[in-house]
Amino acid sequence: MNILHIIPSYKPAYIYGGPIYSSSALCEQLVADGHKVTVLTTTANGEVELDVPPGVAQNIDGVSTLYFKRVTKDNTNFSPDLVKYLYKNIKQYDAVHIHSWWNLVAIFTVLVCYIRRVRPVFSPRGMLCQYILETNHPFQKKIIQTVIGNRLLPKVKFHATSTAEVHEIKGLYPSSQVEEIFNFVSVPETPTVPKAPAGEKIKFLFMSRIDPKKGLELLFKGLSMVQFPYELNIAGPYKEEYLEQLKAATREHGIDQHVNWLGPVYGEAKFKLLRENDVMVLTSYNENFANIVIESLAVGTPVLISNMVGLSNYISSNDLGWISTIDPVNIKETLEKAYAERERLPELSMRAPQMMKKDFDRKSLVNKYLDLYRAN
Repeated sequence: MNILHIIPSYKPAYIYGGPIYSSSALCEQLVADGHKVTVLTTTANGEVELDVPPGVAQNIDGVSTLYFKRVTKDNTNFSPDLVKYLYKNIKQYDAVHIHSWWNLVAIFTVLVCYIRRVRPVFSPRGMLCQYILETNHPFQKKIIQTVIGNRLLPKVKFHATSTAEVHEIKGLYPSSQVEEIFNFVSVPETPTVPKAPAGEKIKFLFMSRIDPKKGLELLFKGLSMVQFPYELNIAGPYKEEYLEQLKAATREHGIDQHVNWLGPVYGEAKFKLLRENDVMVLTSYNENFANIVIESLAVGTPVLISNMVGLSNYISSNDLGWISTIDPVNIKETLEKAYAERERLPELSMRAPQMMKKDFDRKSLVNKYLDLYRAN
């Protein structure tokens, strides 16, 4: 197949977190399976631009990628040149896959698909949940949904990454076609070594983009109420102003002496850090999937996540960690349960990687995406 992916930002813009990794892994696997893949994206890299020649195809790990200049420096990522290229060339592709929403790349792509009579696959990437709809410019989002979303999105083929996201989409568009397929998650091929039982002090790790929706303040409140010895390591990209607010919050809750701030960690260093900690924690207000959950389990580190994380049902049903609500008291109780059950760490560290290898097998996943591309 000749497949076109439209993504507002693409590797190496790792500042945007999980979607960069999962979308690029999907494109690379499609190429590995013999399909032709083109990515249209922008030069977005946070507040700066990627140093790439605009509008010229680049080979990015085997994937033909065209980066277009954006004329807005915020998350709208508007690129007139990308829209022009798309309108002119869209008919030459067998399938079109749009990633994300609430940016002008995705919104104009949906419009172009409608005008050119192309039915795309559309991955909202969690952007249609109530939390996102009600935060960060909710009035503007309501207008976009009324004028464009509610008219055109029912015509796409939806791709959801979790059962929770299926319910979110169906809540807005009950009659829409929605296919649930897990994200691609890349992990190193290393032998599984069982964890030693945690000692008297347990090591928790938060590893994700440091953002208000990640619920770190909730985690701090929960930790401030526990009585057992612990260490919390926090790794991930951040904005300086928000990081200072979080550091102040640790001092306010009297837990700053337990917290280590590690900054962004990538590549093999990321997986090494995951292995070195006892439990990965993510008490987010909202996550449609959360690649880091699978990455952590794949190297044998169990997880403690909120029930607002899309993978929480998967974790619960397979007994791969602990699930809390987003109430600080319940987070405290769940942390205490994880500490009380820390003797389970060796067993979980052996079982989880085998499950990840089976459930996130790239070959079987890519075939599901291809079936969706071929569906009417």
